[in-house]
Amino acid sequence: MEYVDGQLVERHVGEYFHSRMQSLTGGVLGQREQERGFRGFIAQRVHVNDEPRYRIPDLCVKALPHEATPVLVRPDLVIEIVSPDDTIPEMLAKVGEYLAAGIPHIWVIDPYQRTVAEADRKGMRRCASGVAETDLVGAVDFNALFARLGQRPG
Repeated sequence: MEYVDGQLVERHVGEYFHSRMQSLTGGVLGQREQERGFRGFIAQRVHVNDEPRYRIPDLCVKALPHEATPVLVRPDLVIEIVSPDDTIPEMLAKVGEYLAAGIPHIWVIDPYQRTVAEADRKGMRRCASGVAETDLVGAVDFNALFARLGQRPG
């Protein structure tokens, strides 16, 4: 559940390919934490504005050092993994909130269509190569992770 406009809003999670992509991505990031100087989080509450509004991205990354707080403020990277029940307007709203909160990098991973998009202050675009990258975490080849997902649904 996320806290939006004074109400709890259900998150679309728990599907096989969503969960598997979250696990694989978290594994890649976890292997890099010490070397690259960050901490990765799965389903960590993130404060996105003063209304109050909290989102819970599938994964996020915060550079070291940082203060350990119950609710993370302004992570350096947020990763949203698309679920079958997600709609484009909902996902775009989340991306807009993250950018408005000062989060510099957002990746949107679709394990069903096997696509990667990234957003930053320059806008949102598809990563045609399947590789997303920030200076903090380095390059992540999602094509390799998609290959590990197994058979496409349907």
